[in-house]
Amino acid sequence: MRSTVSNENEYRLARSRKLESSSSDREAKALADVSNQYGVGAGTTGKSDKRKPLGGDIAPLPQTNSKPNVFSSELVPARMPQKRQATESSTNLIGKLHSETSASHKRSRKIDYEWQDLDEEDADDPLMVSEYVGEIFAYLGELEYKTLPQQYLHKQTHIKPKMRSILVDWLVEMHMRFRLLPETLFLAINVMDRFMSMEVVQIDKLQLLATGSLFIAAKYEEVFSPSVKNYAYFTDGSYTEEEILQAEKYILTVLDFELNYPNPMNFLRRISKADDYDVQSRTLGKYLLEITIIDYKFIGMLPSLCSAAAMYIARLILQKSPVWTGNLIHYSGYRAAEMRQCVDLIVQYLVAPVEHDEFFKKYATRKFMKASVVCRSWAKKAVQEGRDLFASELQTTRPQ
Repeated sequence: MRSTVSNENEYRLARSRKLESSSSDREAKALADVSNQYGVGAGTTGKSDKRKPLGGDIAPLPQTNSKPNVFSSELVPARMPQKRQATESSTNLIGKLHSETSASHKRSRKIDYEWQDLDEEDADDPLMVSEYVGEIFAYLGELEYKTLPQQYLHKQTHIKPKMRSILVDWLVEMHMRFRLLPETLFLAINVMDRFMSMEVVQIDKLQLLATGSLFIAAKYEEVFSPSVKNYAYFTDGSYTEEEILQAEKYILTVLDFELNYPNPMNFLRRISKADDYDVQSRTLGKYLLEITIIDYKFIGMLPSLCSAAAMYIARLILQKSPVWTGNLIHYSGYRAAEMRQCVDLIVQYLVAPVEHDEFFKKYATRKFMKASVVCRSWAKKAVQEGRDLFASELQTTRPQ
């Protein structure tokens, strides 16, 4: 009886070892199949032959502030510390953040003007979030520098300023055809400019880049975004739906999915609060502000600065006196002297011949109070008469 039990135990042990061996073989084979499928095997050391959707075989632009490769073996310590390092308390971090924010975003650092707390009247309206509005715009001021495109046309050897002008004008036409929000156009051009600041784009892919940028911006800003079929149809069959989707993925990958862009319209609305929400100056300001994204000379200028300069010229055109007050200094963050370069560039654009036809026609309609016609006629007259747009009598440090 004992010999029978012993033989049975030996049989079970041998059978168990055999099953474990076959199971491990199957697991190793399955892992090998997955490695081959996703390119983890030995064949992945070579470069992929797949072309980029927008850049072709051209290498990306050199970056001055290039990030280190976090996957490099040099950055990985030989032995991980056994004990977790102590960190700052949350209270200290919050205090440090507030101190840095308040120090870096006071553009008009010396408070030598009078201003009124216009947010106080909105204290009972929870939608206006008056208790947080200061911190919100301080955060937007920080984002301005993170999402600011660099002047890239001197690096993009294939692209000339005239090409960008044609591309942006076509983008404005598509934006109008789809009846999208103004914020969508601002974000689309910012995405396009930031991408070209980082990657070289072939000439025959520029339209695809503009289409993909507007496609991304509409998804981010609109409640109901047009489908990819509409974009493919608007390109007259130049690009398929699949190509637009691939371009979308590639653009977002290059930008690291960073779409938290402080839209210039937010700053213009903030400044309009100090302008008593005047409809006429707001409409002219929209046209003047849109010039700063249409013309390539404004690439690299802060959105808040462009918004303040647009409101300054709008009030000049409407002959408001004084043009720039203490409230406008406070809620825009800029004095008149700090806007001189931006104001001069806008006036130069208005005096020059019409370069962007679709953009001009858009604001020549009654819907926009014929802003493009009014602003151009004023600028030509002001230049002919040699007016001083920054005369001291046009400015005051008082609230009104």
